[in-house]
Amino acid sequence: MAEVRLTGEILAGLLVLLVLICLALVLRRRAISRGGPMMLMARQKGSGWTLGLARVTASEVAWFPLIGVTVRPRARWIRGDIDLGAPKPIGHGRPVAMADPVSVNCTSGDRDFTIALSSADYTALRSWAESSPPGLNANVA
Repeated sequence: MAEVRLTGEILAGLLVLLVLICLALVLRRRAISRGGPMMLMARQKGSGWTLGLARVTASEVAWFPLIGVTVRPRARWIRGDIDLGAPKPIGHGRPVAMADPVSVNCTSGDRDFTIALSSADYTALRSWAESSPPGLNANVA
């Protein structure tokens, strides 16, 4: 009887731990987004991809690894400083959990890097990069 109680306590402890981990992931996601738009984006690391979340604000794109404990971005790209290349379809070795991913070669300052995101998110990011920030009052004639 004592073994059954011990097994039940272990299972209850594991369940509580699982709930706490899920809660931590949800709270981290909310802290990262800060109420702004987010997109699933992967960065190329060698021959593979590191999956993450990108937060788009009026002035920058901040990239956070999908799994982690920090709420600080691992990379930041300033609007007007980032140059997005043409999208290319990804063959084998594509990032998981992405619908219709495209690979994009980018330049920010003197750094070159490659990202992968869905084609719809690429269109949104390209539009963001090519438009003027809110409140700039740019007149295009």
